[in-house]
Amino acid sequence: MANSNRHLRIDNTKVPENYSHKNAFKFYVCSYWDARWVRIQDLFTLKNNDTVHLSWHELTYSDMNSYIKYWIDSDHDMVRIMKLYTEERIQPESLFDGIVVLKNPGIRGATYLVAANRTKQRKHQIMGVVWDDNRLRLYSWNKNEPIRFEENVYAESWAPEYEVLMVMNKKKELEGDLERIQNSLETNQDQNLVEKKNEISRELQNVSQKVAGYNLVFRDGVFSYE
Repeated sequence: MANSNRHLRIDNTKVPENYSHKNAFKFYVCSYWDARWVRIQDLFTLKNNDTVHLSWHELTYSDMNSYIKYWIDSDHDMVRIMKLYTEERIQPESLFDGIVVLKNPGIRGATYLVAANRTKQRKHQIMGVVWDDNRLRLYSWNKNEPIRFEENVYAESWAPEYEVLMVMNKKKELEGDLERIQNSLETNQDQNLVEKKNEISRELQNVSQKVAGYNLVFRDGVFSYE
């Protein structure tokens, strides 16, 4: 029955917890009331879906951290809207561990923004994560399209925030490169490595100055405009 144009909604029906099907998330819209059988690997199969809604599930914030990391490096768009029922308020430090995040407190209470890997040719390059009405909601947008939550449009686009995320990700990338070169220099004082280290250090200093100019605050594992 799997079809990229078809909607599938299964309500008030228990599903065996060991259930699995390769086509379970190949529908344009998937809504499962009993989603205890869903594993994070199932969500990795998403491709060009519109909406996924999971009510009774056992996915953790650690699982969703893995999902967001997978989304960042995916070669294709996965899903526009994902909604998961949870009574736990959003836990930024566990949900975004190892991920560069920008918190915008002005829309929907608080929206946590994540950018896709800039080397991936994707239509939707930015993700917004919010928690409200006992649901964790993950939205994916094109950085230049109007900011839409369900049917409501809130602002022109996330383009400015996307550019900030690109600079922040570049800073993290350069810091990693610098650390790797420094480790190599501890055992090999190659002149080319020394020159490369100096080059990266200069670039990192410039990027760090750009980040400082945004006047961001780092709290609970994320950067914020607050």
